Amino acid sequence: MEKRIHTRRSRSLPYRNYLLQFKWTLLVFCFFVSIVLLNKAKLNSFAFSSIEHNDNVEFSFIDVIYPIDVLNPKDLNKSISYYFARKEELKLIDDAKAIDRKEKVVLPLTNNKFPSKSYLILEFTHVFQRPRFCSHSKEQIFGKTCPYKNCDYTCDEKHEEDADVLLMHKRDLDFKQLTEMTRNSEQIWLLWHDEPNENTAAINKYKFNWTITYRTSAEASLAAYGITVVKENPWPMEKLSSWIDKEFKKRYNQAVWFVSNCKPKKRLAKFQSLRQHYPIVAFGKCISSTQSYSLNANVHSSIQCGRESNCEHVYLSTSKFYLAFESQSCTDYITEKFWRTLSVGAIPIVSGPEQKSFARVAPPNSFVHVDDYASDKELSVALNLIATNRTLYGKYHAWRRYYDAYYQAKDVDPYRFCELCYRLNTNKQRIWYENINDWFLEKC
Repeated sequence: MEKRIHTRRSRSLPYRNYLLQFKWTLLVFCFFVSIVLLNKAKLNSFAFSSIEHNDNVEFSFIDVIYPIDVLNPKDLNKSISYYFARKEELKLIDDAKAIDRKEKVVLPLTNNKFPSKSYLILEFTHVFQRPRFCSHSKEQIFGKTCPYKNCDYTCDEKHEEDADVLLMHKRDLDFKQLTEMTRNSEQIWLLWHDEPNENTAAINKYKFNWTITYRTSAEASLAAYGITVVKENPWPMEKLSSWIDKEFKKRYNQAVWFVSNCKPKKRLAKFQSLRQHYPIVAFGKCISSTQSYSLNANVHSSIQCGRESNCEHVYLSTSKFYLAFESQSCTDYITEKFWRTLSVGAIPIVSGPEQKSFARVAPPNSFVHVDDYASDKELSVALNLIATNRTLYGKYHAWRRYYDAYYQAKDVDPYRFCELCYRLNTNKQRIWYENINDWFLEKC
């Protein structure tokens, strides 16, 4: 017995001595391995950075398009060019996936054509049966701050042959006309389409060059339905605290919802489930009078509220949450309901596209995604906690110190068309969509 014990000890001593002799080398090696593994994890996930503010509120940014250096105003590039550069990085990633799926073709331009002194965009079709920008000024279309001033917009059909871009709205296309047209290979056919989940395989044969839509990988997509913009003058901390205090006290612990499209059944089912656990005020033709209020929701009116009514305004301004449920789950499909919720001071509860689609464009920590919770009961617990805890509630509004959210057409359209002008000035690729139908239907 003693011999066996002695043998074990004699074998273990050299091993320990060996470790002690090389302990610093081993520590350095372990540190190096940990750094490599950490970097690998970062590469496999989205680029992540955080900025800690003087008020100890931490913002996290995951592949966002808007400027994030809000602590150094002197160095902050607030111009639209910053948005273009950030979006271009994300577009390259999305384009690579579309190319692999044979939905899109992207090739370098073969001709060494010099950039044009000016570019002309023709509104080739109406937009929902009406002229869209025919009566607008150049400044209204492209915006005051657009760094590119050499783009013009026309509705004059005589420019069909010489326009650089033919802008065609999907809902207003005349397929027979397109089939009979003699196509100019130097001309860009631009498809405008902001509606999700429309299966139109016949459109593939027209090989549109560019798209203007809600998808990040579109040639023009900025501010499709809304945008996060850096404030010219950030709020002082006192103003933010005062705003949060006022909203926290005046708003009820409840969500509000106005819905008119009854076809998407998934979001109606989510509403029916969530209302069993959390107070919701809901109106619209999809909601019966017996379902307008759940649990202890606060009642402001005994009548059904309509869109754009004073009643609607009262509920939007006195509820802490809004059900900004999208009708579809299509990639990047985030509509004005989300941006409008932010603008009226409520916190959006979102569903539809996955979280990363929202995180790319939404102000930091500004929304609650239903997919982050295992059940509606768990979600309701989180909502109650946010609504009753001033510190936690404030974190969902901390972004308002540095950012604004816009959704109205007069504010967002210039970003989209300035991006179109930017692309005309900087494009070095020959692009066309082989399967534009499948590209639009991604994750729908």
